[in-house]
Amino acid sequence: MAAQYDFRPMPKAKEDGKPQLLYPRIVNKGTIDTERLVSDISAMSSFSPGDIEGLLAAFEDRISYYPSEGHHVQLGDLGYFSAGLSARPVEDKKEIHAQSIYFGRVNFRVSPAFRKRCAGFLERVRPGYGFRQSQELSGAERYRRLMTYLDTHPFITRQNYSGITGLLKNKALNDLNLLVNKGYLDTIGRGSHKVYVKTVNKDVTEENSEK
Repeated sequence: MAAQYDFRPMPKAKEDGKPQLLYPRIVNKGTIDTERLVSDISAMSSFSPGDIEGLLAAFEDRISYYPSEGHHVQLGDLGYFSAGLSARPVEDKKEIHAQSIYFGRVNFRVSPAFRKRCAGFLERVRPGYGFRQSQELSGAERYRRLMTYLDTHPFITRQNYSGITGLLKNKALNDLNLLVNKGYLDTIGRGSHKVYVKTVNKDVTEENSEK
C-alpha cells in the first residue's frame, strides 16, 4: 500500500501580494504501537510475544545505559543513539558551572541504509481526504473512529487518538477525558503512561457525542 501525501501551507505568515507557499507532507494513518509490532514479529517468526517483549526491554535498558557513559549506540541498520547536553551558551568556559550542564535530550541519527528502506510509493490523497482541521470532524465521527480503532486494539493512547482524528494534544485530551467522565472510556496507568480502554456495554449517539 502506498503512503499518501497532501499539501499544507508553510508556517510562515503570508506576505502581502504573494501566494501562500505549500509543501507536501505525509498524511498520518495512525500510530503502530508496540503491541502491534510484537504481534507482527511473532507471527512472522518462531519467537513468542513474551520473547520479543523481553528482548525489547533488554534493548531499552542497554540503549539507555551506554549513552549515559558517553557512548554512541548503533542499533543494527536503524541508526545511532547518543546523549545531548543542555546548557546556556557562554563566551568563556569559566562563566558556567558544572551544575548548570545536564543531559537534556537523546539524539537519534538514522542510517542511510534504513532511510532507503523507509522510502516507498507515494500517491496524492483524493480531494477531501487530506489534512483536515480538527473542528471539521463531528464528535460522532471522532467517536466512530475511536471505536473502530478499539475494535482491533486493546487500548488507545492520546498520541494514537490525535493520529486518527487530527486533534492537537490539548483538544485530544479534552475529548478523551470527557468520554472518561461520561463513562464511555476507562483509563489505565498515569501520566505519560496513561492509556484509554473501552468501557464494556456502553454506547453513544451522535447527539450526545457532540456535547
